[in-house]
Amino acid sequence: MKQFVLFTALMAACLLAQAQQQVRFGVKAGLNLSSLGDYELLLEGQEDAELENKPGFHAGIVAQIPLANQLGIETGVFYTQLGGRERERDWDEQYKVTANSAYLQVPVSLFYEFQLPMQISIYPSLGVYGSYGLGGDIKAEGQVGGTDITRNQQYFGDFANRFDFGGTAGLHVGLGHFLIGAGYDRGFTRVNSERVPYGDNAFNSNIRFSVGFLF
Repeated sequence: MKQFVLFTALMAACLLAQAQQQVRFGVKAGLNLSSLGDYELLLEGQEDAELENKPGFHAGIVAQIPLANQLGIETGVFYTQLGGRERERDWDEQYKVTANSAYLQVPVSLFYEFQLPMQISIYPSLGVYGSYGLGGDIKAEGQVGGTDITRNQQYFGDFANRFDFGGTAGLHVGLGHFLIGAGYDRGFTRVNSERVPYGDNAFNSNIRFSVGFLF
């Protein structure tokens, strides 16, 4: 929590430092395709759960702060749904696991605007993000090796750390006031609160597709 407050304060300082510049505000929303990767302690017998490709959405406000020429900073505050899921149907394994999580995410990225004719711009960006977990759950049902794994538990507290920090990259196309694009977020901090010392830990990973509007 302290890291998230510090990260948010740094983002606010960037906004204040550039207050004299022409800041553009807007909104952005879209689809998430998230995963947690392989995680060893979720299933029985130290078998990895491959929590991949769970759909969700993100939505929030965005600000573009010009620095020099076409260089600028993009930041904002987003509500985003992450997690992962796996389904297995085999002779000794029949189960379904779904991990759902919701975060408040604050990204800070450096972007460069390539200006094209007809009010078209291309924005490649690279930066970092900080997230704080709001809620979620893990649902498991079925059997692994004859052992029942059915359960329903809270995501944060029972399973995951609330704070996440990672890298973010994106590519957006601006059409006048409108934005469309895609990006990728990768967590650097371990999600699971119980560390796996000699195996696979869970990390947030998310491919996002967005549309937006700049005022």
